[in-house]
Amino acid sequence: MTLPSFTVSEDVSELGIKAIAFVLPGLSLSEEYGPELREELMRREKRLLTETTADGLKQQPLLRGFRDLHARVGSAAKREIAAPEALLRLLHRNARLPRISPLVDIYNIVSAETMLALGAHDLNRLAGAVRLARTDGSEKFVPLGAAAPVDVTAGEYAYLDDEEILCRLEVRQCDKSKVTLAATDVVFIVHAGPAHPENAVHEAMEQLVSMIHQYCGGGPAKMLSDGLHV
Repeated sequence: MTLPSFTVSEDVSELGIKAIAFVLPGLSLSEEYGPELREELMRREKRLLTETTADGLKQQPLLRGFRDLHARVGSAAKREIAAPEALLRLLHRNARLPRISPLVDIYNIVSAETMLALGAHDLNRLAGAVRLARTDGSEKFVPLGAAAPVDVTAGEYAYLDDEEILCRLEVRQCDKSKVTLAATDVVFIVHAGPAHPENAVHEAMEQLVSMIHQYCGGGPAKMLSDGLHV
């Protein structure tokens, strides 16, 4: 297994974004939910429903940090809602998060709890190095579930490999590197906005890795970078 490098450009760091990337190798993915995972997901969802309110999400400081950041990088980004807020809105609307697969549900619940954005990509589908950089508008981006590329706005930030955008902002991932049940080695990205403390990404990583190991197996996490980029 060859690990790609991971870098964050200086102009993205200046926005106050903090990000780490790592691989969990040897995962055993399945559509089957054991009773322990179902119970844990429901328990965590109920706790979030008591700790947050739908009306309070817009004013929550960590989520507002993403909103303010989007406003700084363009009118198109200003209209977008960061993944953790979108998950919490969905939770309050339906009283639960959707059940997609054990792995996806695990990183979704950790994202909602920590109010950090978490992404997952099949390592074997990536092309070369991974970087977080500002866009110039020429990048290729095929969103998850789409069959053709869509236009990219210059000045936003995105995760990219050597071929295309892997995730636009912390809003929408690409189709190419989506994690299927066939994936065994998965790249995870933990992404914090300007309002999060610097240690938030490492704490979320520990929580995510522990839960994935419990329910999806896998070996020790392998960092793709030399640590936190600030």
